[in-house]
Amino acid sequence: MNEQMQALVEGVECWRSRGIEDYWIRVDYIGSALNRMGNHTLTFTQGKLWHLWHDDWREIETGSDFWLFSVPGAFTWARDILTKVVSDEDVEAGAVELRFDAEYGYVEFLRVKVSKRDAANFTFEVKGFGEGVHPDFDQ
Repeated sequence: MNEQMQALVEGVECWRSRGIEDYWIRVDYIGSALNRMGNHTLTFTQGKLWHLWHDDWREIETGSDFWLFSVPGAFTWARDILTKVVSDEDVEAGAVELRFDAEYGYVEFLRVKVSKRDAANFTFEVKGFGEGVHPDFDQ
């Protein structure tokens, strides 16, 4: 198992050990998927993910693009990048930059930069995180 995959396993274990049921997260995404480009605020509560969009909270369906920005979604995204999208050679060459939050274990930063996949390269970065629902959540 490469170092990044081991770090992913440890991040998941850390997250699970915290037992967090409700959280909010603010992410920045830069990439070719224009519908996801920009800053996004989400909150997870009572088993549902909500996305703040133009001052309104909208529920996000499991499996939708914005689900990737949830903590479990980002874990799955990172796993798929490491196991299905980029080659071992690309990973070893530094094409994937992956960091985890030291306290909670969530994916804090994920950047994919592979020359042969230029249109699919992206950067995902967590800019804020908190336990409990987002202070502005009102559903």
